[in-house]
Amino acid sequence: MSSVQRPSDWLRFTWGDYDGDMLRLRQGKADKPLILPCTSALKAALEQARRALGATPIAARPILTQPNGNPMTYFYMAKVMRKERLRLGLEAYDLHALRYRSIKELAWAGCDDDEIAAYSGHATKAMIAKYADEARQEMRARQAREKRQ
Repeated sequence: MSSVQRPSDWLRFTWGDYDGDMLRLRQGKADKPLILPCTSALKAALEQARRALGATPIAARPILTQPNGNPMTYFYMAKVMRKERLRLGLEAYDLHALRYRSIKELAWAGCDDDEIAAYSGHATKAMIAKYADEARQEMRARQAREKRQ
């Protein structure tokens, strides 16, 4: 469901960045503009959140907000995510692990480095390899097992 972006960039998404199919953003760290097609799961979550607002949200309103309606801060998001990680027994994984996992999912889906870079915004193949090579190794090992049997 992830946008494959850094958690700090999640906080920057506004309702004006979402057109019902795509999210537009300028990455905070790399200052890189991206247009990201949403997965069906992300679209469903965004549409549910939009309906919960009860009216067409103001374009400048952040998508992620605190229960009181104020923009979500990184500290607040980290607190919420830590609570969820504890509940799920995933304390060893930080917020950035979601980006890592999403890139692995793209690799498992057969995306090449250029496709992953287009979605993640990574500037170098080395950074993509850091995330995707583990997934590709696992896929090749499974293929080898099948050939072996």
